[in-house]
Amino acid sequence: MTYEKDRQNQNADAREKKIDLSLLKYFWQAGPLNFSKQDSIPRFLRKIKVLKNFSDGELFILSKYLNERNFRRGELIFQQGDVGIGFYLIFSGQVEISIDDNKFDIDENIAKGRYSLNLERYDFFGELALLQENAIRNATATAKDDCILFGIFKPDLDDLILQYPVVAARLLQSVSMIIANRLSFLTQEVRFLKSKLEDRESNK
Repeated sequence: MTYEKDRQNQNADAREKKIDLSLLKYFWQAGPLNFSKQDSIPRFLRKIKVLKNFSDGELFILSKYLNERNFRRGELIFQQGDVGIGFYLIFSGQVEISIDDNKFDIDENIAKGRYSLNLERYDFFGELALLQENAIRNATATAKDDCILFGIFKPDLDDLILQYPVVAARLLQSVSMIIANRLSFLTQEVRFLKSKLEDRESNK
């Protein structure tokens, strides 16, 4: 069973370890006088692309809604076809994202197979789960090695919307922009491939 399915079947509040940083500790770790070589949570969040427009105060608020989760090498985070419940930031380790075309009903003339890519520290994945109700995962996420993820789940987002609507709106806006950019890139790729196929057909 994958982590997300297991989480849906149990009491999430009892299972999750929330990040707990006091305001003073957070800003000390974020400040220039903190010479620790180990990357702190504030510095980590500051390097996440999707959070680049957040102020330090907004990042502190968001950090209170993040869940820390440790995964062992080979552990399934979620599986293609599952209902998505979380958006993840990679604090350490690597995560493999894989797609199995055999699970999709596509043209028989198109080669099917398994495609994968590796994500690492500062990368993020699973963002559609925050925007769509009962979003279906279109890929499988597996811990490539021992890793630490920070996750925000639908109940966390709902609470964030009620308590800090400006921070929630900024998060949703940032996630929406990332998805829009990815969609634009994919659209361009499809147009390019279509053009190449049309050229190939005309040269036959």
